Amino acid sequence: MATEVDRGAVARSRATPAPGSGATSTAPDGGPRSGDDLEAPPESFGARIRRLRRALGLTQQQLAEPRYSRAYLAALEAGVRIPTDEVLRHIAARLDTDPDDLRYGRPPGVAVALVGELNESRRALSRGELDSAAATLLRVRDQAERYGLVELAGWVGYYTAEIQLHRGETATAAHHYEQLATELPDGATALRAAVVGRQAYCLLIGGSATRAVALLEGALRTLRDSPAADPDAELRLTNALMYTFLELDWRDRARRLERQALPLLSRVGNQEWVAQFYAVAGQLRRSGDELDEVERYLTEAGRRYVELGLTRELALCHWARGYVLRRAGRPDEAVAELHKARDILGDVGAVQDQAGATLELAEALRQVGSLDEAYELATVAAATSLANGHAEGMAEADRLLGRVAAARGERDNAERLLRRAADRYEQADLMADVVSCCRQLGELLLEWGRLQEAREAFQRGLRAAERLR
Repeated sequence: MATEVDRGAVARSRATPAPGSGATSTAPDGGPRSGDDLEAPPESFGARIRRLRRALGLTQQQLAEPRYSRAYLAALEAGVRIPTDEVLRHIAARLDTDPDDLRYGRPPGVAVALVGELNESRRALSRGELDSAAATLLRVRDQAERYGLVELAGWVGYYTAEIQLHRGETATAAHHYEQLATELPDGATALRAAVVGRQAYCLLIGGSATRAVALLEGALRTLRDSPAADPDAELRLTNALMYTFLELDWRDRARRLERQALPLLSRVGNQEWVAQFYAVAGQLRRSGDELDEVERYLTEAGRRYVELGLTRELALCHWARGYVLRRAGRPDEAVAELHKARDILGDVGAVQDQAGATLELAEALRQVGSLDEAYELATVAAATSLANGHAEGMAEADRLLGRVAAARGERDNAERLLRRAADRYEQADLMADVVSCCRQLGELLLEWGRLQEAREAFQRGLRAAERLR
């Protein structure tokens, strides 16, 4: 099972809000600033005009002319008139300020300060400090809504769902992402890409791989066809689609996406998403002669995650390395990497991630002959996957437990588990895994002298292989 190496990202900042949205994108990672100056009693729009006008030494008539009258400006300052957008732009230009800053009364630097706090909540989430992250997000949301920072408020909603996903509350998180997708402001392309990526991930682990692929391919096609495609958004969607193809074992398609994404890297501002690209792309290589390149990719991902202060993502790099090493026929080395991943993921409370790394570790242990430990770990991971509705995890656990049962000579139990694994894989649209599972079951049935049933298992695998084309 591959690692998805993402729980969201902090995008680059714009000095001015997106047109018509009052929103500012999140900025490159930076420390939080004191929020004491953000808690002053709200100032009325009229009082704000009066204060700024007087600070510049302007009379009402000087500010209003040549397009408007002194009486009209007096009515605005008294709060008895509401300005049109055209009036707002005129007054803001005369006061040398941004129209939305004037409209919402944003203190100087408020957006940058709130982005700093959002970044800190991102790091706290990755460290597993979920209560602290949630408290920071609540504070940022209140301020973002107060000052009309719509896109920033959207990122708060995104990270709130990330906390839910981190805890293993997959259904709750999926609902939150879907709701957020209907509320995004125009122009928030990076945020929209992040939300779509997580929607697809929830579909995938919930057993709807076909829908996940369709969602991502449609969003990526739409983005690429737009007049001014956003490289950050394109990379985020590409990463998500590469990962989904990896889970489906469509490695050729994933490698094509990788080649298409390489020219984007120098233009992407979001370094977490660049790190994510290296981590996912590294898992596409499995043969022994590619391991040097795997190490180069995963080391680059890890270096960037260290710079960003992301703990959980470093654990996912260990998982990715173990994932590749096991498939390259080096299970002993895989065990060491997967132990590291599992321990860190447990420390930060990443529930479903730890279950996934545990299953990968259990399979590596089975390959080195540690059947009892493999069985124990797979049983624990199976319970977590069942509780969280992770379809692939349940299927993977069944297959692993079935192979352990077969090695122990428990034929009935092995057959039952492998058949159930094949059913679960098929229900989740994971046809490559159906093929593999049916082959394993067929080989066991042949070994046990049950030729007709073995033939049926192989035929089922062939039908699944036809669906891969």
